Order: sequence, then C-alpha cells, then structure tokens
Amino acid sequence: MTISVPSLPALVAGRALKADAAAAAERTLRDAARLLDAYELAAGLMDSLPDEARASFAQALARKLAATDSMAKACQSRLDEAVEFCRSFGRFVSPVEMVEVPGAFFEMLSPYLDDAMDPVHRMLAKRAGPGCSVELVESFFPRPVPVGAA
Repeated sequence: MTISVPSLPALVAGRALKADAAAAAERTLRDAARLLDAYELAAGLMDSLPDEARASFAQALARKLAATDSMAKACQSRLDEAVEFCRSFGRFVSPVEMVEVPGAFFEMLSPYLDDAMDPVHRMLAKRAGPGCSVELVESFFPRPVPVGAA
C-alpha cells in the first residue's frame, strides 16, 4: 500500500530521517570497530582457555559479529532508502504536490512527518502574508491517506 503525502513536508521528514539514519550508521560503525578491536584481544586470549570454554567463547564472538553485521546492513539499507527518497524530489515543482510513499518506507518516515508538518505550515502562512492563517495552509496539506495496494 502506498501513502499520499505533500512533497514539502515529505522532503523535510525525509531529510530528518536521513540525518538520523546516518547517525545510526556511524554509531554502528563505531560499534563494529570496537568489536573488531575486542576480537583481536579475545583471539589472543582464546589460546589459553580450555577447549570447552574456547568453543563457547568463539560461538559468543560469532553471534556478536553476526548481530553487528546485521545491524550495519539494516542501517545501510535505511540510509540508502532515505537518500534515494530525498533525491527523488528533483521532479516535484510544487510544495503541495502529492508524493506517493510506499507503505514500508512510510513506517520509517511517519514519526518525522508530524514534526515536519507544523513548521512548514507556519512558514508558508507567514510567506503568504496577512490573511493567510496556518489553518488555511493546513487545508492544502491533507493528512496522509492510503491510495491503493502496492
């Protein structure tokens, strides 16, 4: 299912999502670097462990490496989606033009969308001048609605 969203708030939300995804990716990379440093230390200690403990320790390290790899891939995927979404806005000419957002991506975007709508409404009302209220601007930005099955 896709969701229809006004382009300007969608772009603002997309950029916020992209910034958070980039920060999460950086944290994950730092975690991976720390894990690799710890792995080198642990590998040196494993020789002094009994066989049973060595096997358990190696399994625990393998699980931690797999979890970190999975997290890094998820962060990369989220960041790639956000970057591609933001790049797609070059073809929109109006801030009120509706953008179709796939349901899965909308799940990631929606927490940012609510925060993006208010300042956009206020800014557009201010630029429109006297007599244009935030409520009037809001009428041009309908709430996101499903537009059909994907």
